[in-house]
Amino acid sequence: MLRIEGLKFSWDEDLHFTYDLSVSRGEILAVHGPSGVGKTTLLELIAGFQAPTAGSLSWDGDDLRPLPPWQRPVTTVFQTDNLFAHLSCLDNVVIGLGPEEKVTPARLVKIYEFFVQLGLEGLQHRIPSQISGGQQQRVALVRALIRARPILLLDESFSALDWETRKECFDALKNVVNSHDMAAVLVGHDTRDAAYLGCRELRLGVS
Repeated sequence: MLRIEGLKFSWDEDLHFTYDLSVSRGEILAVHGPSGVGKTTLLELIAGFQAPTAGSLSWDGDDLRPLPPWQRPVTTVFQTDNLFAHLSCLDNVVIGLGPEEKVTPARLVKIYEFFVQLGLEGLQHRIPSQISGGQQQRVALVRALIRARPILLLDESFSALDWETRKECFDALKNVVNSHDMAAVLVGHDTRDAAYLGCRELRLGVS
């Protein structure tokens, strides 16, 4: 379980955030609120890109605060998919593993399984311009999932998509989070997200 208790962060003397939440394995938490209430800051604290001034942040009882970002069990998917236009969908996923990771036959099998699970079967060798925006975002999701980290952070990852395409991505997201026992935090502005996902919603405000 991801557990956050009294986690505090200040951008300046007038802008202070305090977070209290928990997310279980196999669960998606939708975080909503207007701009400036600390939604992205919350994800940055979990990922280790910002340091809290107080409070606790743990995963399965282990304190995450001392760990640098690359040692945390976290992967983030941003609103822009950041796919390389000249690479195939498969190569875009593989390159996300980093130079230190070996692309073993077993890992390739896992990548293909994710492509099937996310409705991308047969698209592995197409370049991004040859697939839809929703499919591109799901390729970015595969790239995040193949890292096999149990905490998945989604920073308005599907907000730029039309509602019907977004629902397709949500269906795939629910399936993956449940089947792979992940804890996911989905940041967005649209309250329909939580209703469609059937998940808990956390609304943030400025303190």
